[in-house]
Amino acid sequence: ATSWVEPATASLVGAAALVSGSRARRRHQRRQQPQPRGALSRAAAAEGGAGGQAYFNFTGFPFPLGPLFERQTVRREIGDGMWSFEQEQSLANIAVNVRMTVIRLKCGGLWVHNPVAPTAQCTELLRALGASVKFIVLGCAQYEHKIFVGPFARRWPDAKVYITPQQWSWPIDLPSQLYGIFPVGELRDADADAPWADEIDQRLLNPTNRLGFGYSAAECAFFHRRSKTLICTDALVYVPEEPPSVLSRSDLTNLGKTADNIVLDLVALTNWRGSGEAVREAQRTEAASTSVDERALLKKGWQRDALLALYFGPDGRSIIDPTEAFRAIAGRWLVGPVCYSLVYGGVIREDVSKWAERLCEWDIQQILPCHFAGPVRGTRDDVRQAFEVLKRAEADVETEDAGSGVALPWPFPQPPIKYRPQDLQLLANLRSILKALRVI
Repeated sequence: ATSWVEPATASLVGAAALVSGSRARRRHQRRQQPQPRGALSRAAAAEGGAGGQAYFNFTGFPFPLGPLFERQTVRREIGDGMWSFEQEQSLANIAVNVRMTVIRLKCGGLWVHNPVAPTAQCTELLRALGASVKFIVLGCAQYEHKIFVGPFARRWPDAKVYITPQQWSWPIDLPSQLYGIFPVGELRDADADAPWADEIDQRLLNPTNRLGFGYSAAECAFFHRRSKTLICTDALVYVPEEPPSVLSRSDLTNLGKTADNIVLDLVALTNWRGSGEAVREAQRTEAASTSVDERALLKKGWQRDALLALYFGPDGRSIIDPTEAFRAIAGRWLVGPVCYSLVYGGVIREDVSKWAERLCEWDIQQILPCHFAGPVRGTRDDVRQAFEVLKRAEADVETEDAGSGVALPWPFPQPPIKYRPQDLQLLANLRSILKALRVI
């Protein structure tokens, strides 16, 4: 048993240090917000002042999701009668964007997928669309997407709420009503009687087995027929070269520094994956440099942030120079490393594979997940290839030549998805523990 316990324990301690260090890089005072792009995005920035962004959130024991006191909302028109509303979401202040999708139905009402925090700014931007919210849809069971459903529904009391089955909470599994969620019904697979069925199809992942602690991986994916858009929650991600506009550029620039960076200091202190001396050498080199390239620091900061968000504790050398590790996952559709390692890769692997194949029955032309980039061009072939990792042996997916599987520009065929084992090591150790405990 100690063959997997000892390295896994070391990985957990080191990762905790990295995540704790990322907290220190974020400033507690009010940040200078980035200027979004596009006419509707400019409206998003202009219509909400600091007061309009205030929202107190302290949920998700023992890992509360930030920001705790203020959330900017960026609205973008992403199609005819389609909008995305994005906010920042942080865990121990490793930040990603989280997205709510809004579609104007033929009846004139709005269909809202996975609500974000209903700040005054967000509410104003939604009301500015000139239609009332008719349906609120919770497409998964994960708390980071469900915590705002109740508060959001109270802003739109006439809206009907639908949720996925297998809702759960931890450490005590309480009914959704105690969290302020009062659904009129549950989402069903291929439901022709859904009130939006003439415009939006749906396919439900409802695994036969729940994971340990009652964890539910249920997710309902949707297909907006008019725009040929696959709408999902966490099943797929597309990591862009540029950071989402809602994330603070100054924070990412600070994360891009090697000297005076608490994350790198902790990598050196813990000798994370034997990279301590390499960190110290990189810090000495940067400290001796007289030139500062802010653009390069922003790029490096975003790459580090994405790797920390996707792997929790990537290899220390990937944190020093994230270029190759980022290159291996960016610019293509893939199943996120956490979902692959800790959720989909266990007892529900077959359920997820069958669900993914059913998504490919749709004529998908673009994909819109809840994190990172979206919508981005993607077809059923991209979906099938992303989920191919669940049909291959772990040794084939987690290989040293993962960097050679870099995505080529569309329309060139894409190489198989592979994860760099040095970056996946922490998740692989966690997976070993969870499988041994029969959690996944």
